[in-house]
Amino acid sequence: MFKQSMWALAAAALFSVMAAFVKLCSGEHGPIEMVFYRSLFGVISISFFVWSNRRTLTLRTEHIGGHIKRSVLGTLSIMLWFFTLGKMHFGTNMTLIYTTPLFMAANFVILALMRHKPAPWAMVLSIIAGFAGVTTVLQPTFNEGELVPALVCLFVSFIDLIIYWQMKELGDLKEPSWRIVFYFTLFGTVFGLLGCELLEGGLHMPNTTGLIGILGMGLCATLGQICTTRSYAYGNMLLSSCLGFSAIPFSALISYFWFGEAASTIALAGMSLILVSGMTASVCTKRAEAADRAEAEKAAEPARP
Repeated sequence: MFKQSMWALAAAALFSVMAAFVKLCSGEHGPIEMVFYRSLFGVISISFFVWSNRRTLTLRTEHIGGHIKRSVLGTLSIMLWFFTLGKMHFGTNMTLIYTTPLFMAANFVILALMRHKPAPWAMVLSIIAGFAGVTTVLQPTFNEGELVPALVCLFVSFIDLIIYWQMKELGDLKEPSWRIVFYFTLFGTVFGLLGCELLEGGLHMPNTTGLIGILGMGLCATLGQICTTRSYAYGNMLLSSCLGFSAIPFSALISYFWFGEAASTIALAGMSLILVSGMTASVCTKRAEAADRAEAEKAAEPARP
C-alpha cells in the first residue's frame, strides 16, 4: 500500500510540474503540437530503454486490443480537455476534470451493491472531502455559454474512469507499465502529428524557452504516465483516485516558487482538506488490506478435528 501511495503522489507531482512546463511553452506551440512533442518524448525514451535491455524486454504484446482502447481513449481525453481549456473559466474547468474520483467512488458503490457486499463508505467520504477541498481551492464559477464545455469536461472525467479500468485490466494481464505507456504515447505521436499538420499549420521550430518547456513537459509526462499506470494497474483504484487530488497542493507550491503566485487563506484551507482526505484514505486502505489478510490467513488455517 505504501508503494502504491508513493506512485500516486509521484504522478500528481510530476503532472503538476508538467503543467508548469506547458505554461512555459504554450505561447509558442498549439495544444495538438504539444501533445505530439509530449508523446514523441515517451516513444523515444521508452524505445531506448527497451533497446538497452533487449535481451530481457520486448515491445511485443498479445493484448494489442487492450492497448488500442487505452490509447484511443487517452488521446481523446487529452484533446477534449485541451478544447475546453480555452472555452471556460480555468478553475471551473479543473474542478470538473477532477470529478473522475467521484465517478470512481459511485462505480465502486454500485459494484458493491450489485455483489451484495459492503460498500467502501470510508473511502467514498474521503474522496468527497478531497473534492470539497478542490472546489475550495479552485472556486469554480459558471458563466453564460459554458454549458457545452462543462458537459464535455464531465464526459472527459467519465472517459478517464474507463481508462483507469482499462489500465487495471492490462495490469491483471501482467502487462508492464512502460509497455502500456509506450503504446499510448505511440498513438498520441501519430495522432498529434496528423492533427498538427491538418489543424495547426504544421510543426514550429522551438526557441530556447520552448525547447526547455518541451523537454521538461515530455520528461514529466512520460514519468507521470508510468507512475499513474503503476498506481492504477496494480493497486487500489479508489486510493489512487483520492491521492490524485494532491496535484492541487503540488501545483500551488510550484506556482509560489516558480511563478511567484501566493495562495489565499481559503486556498490553504482547501489544500489542508485535500491532505487530510488523502491521509484518511491511506489509513482506511491499510486497515482494509490488513483485515483482508487476516481473513485469508484464517481461511487458510487447517480445520481442527
